[in-house]
Amino acid sequence: MDIELLQELGLTLNEAKTYLALLELGQSLAGTIADKAKIHRRNVYDALERLIEKGLVTYVIKSNRKYYEAVNPKKIIDMLKEKLNIAETSLSILLQKYKASKSKQEIIVLQGVGGMKTFLEDIQKEKKDLFVIGATGKAYARLKLFIHSWFRGMNESKIKIKVLWNFDALNKKEFTNELKMETKTLPKNFSTPTQIFIYGGKSGVVIWSETPLCILIKNKEITNGFKKYFDFMWKFSKSKDSLPQTQRFRCTLQGCILLGVP
Repeated sequence: MDIELLQELGLTLNEAKTYLALLELGQSLAGTIADKAKIHRRNVYDALERLIEKGLVTYVIKSNRKYYEAVNPKKIIDMLKEKLNIAETSLSILLQKYKASKSKQEIIVLQGVGGMKTFLEDIQKEKKDLFVIGATGKAYARLKLFIHSWFRGMNESKIKIKVLWNFDALNKKEFTNELKMETKTLPKNFSTPTQIFIYGGKSGVVIWSETPLCILIKNKEITNGFKKYFDFMWKFSKSKDSLPQTQRFRCTLQGCILLGVP
């Protein structure tokens, strides 16, 4: 049991056996310690050297021979306190680095109706301008009573909202009647089930599948990229109708290039 305890405190098996042997023997030669601990003499020498480095063993030289002696076991408590102090100091530094990295980027996956509510609540709590690409209008039916409460909260917070609707979006009239926002409609050939919400330093990629899914990204660079994407799309979209057939879009999440069609 003593050996297991010493191992828990950070000693190796041979170090624990050697230290316990010395506690029982008192001042002794390495050979005697090896016999008592039942360890090969070479391994005992290695263990003794490490115990000396840790401050748990001392030695004296008598007649050109080294006699080893165990230090009071209370020294182990001092060692642990010292390690704890080092750990606390290191932990403080590590936590600062962890928080810094978390502030740079964080990805959260939200699923189901509950996850969508959490996402929309986060938008309201941020109280930052909101920009939406590819709005489908499906939230109106899927979130039912919650969506009306969210509309009121967004209006009361006076959050600026700009929405790019999908050409075939649902419930547009209901949204525009209850939620204060600017809107435009994307061209028909750009219709997509994926929505992008941009607000503050965050961006959310939402898919209203059978089980709704939201990938919430907290990263300024990514969010700025999506915002540039939105600005481009907003510039070339119309308030009511899609773009003329003489133009078309090639679009990806990374960017959008307007192409002229002869």
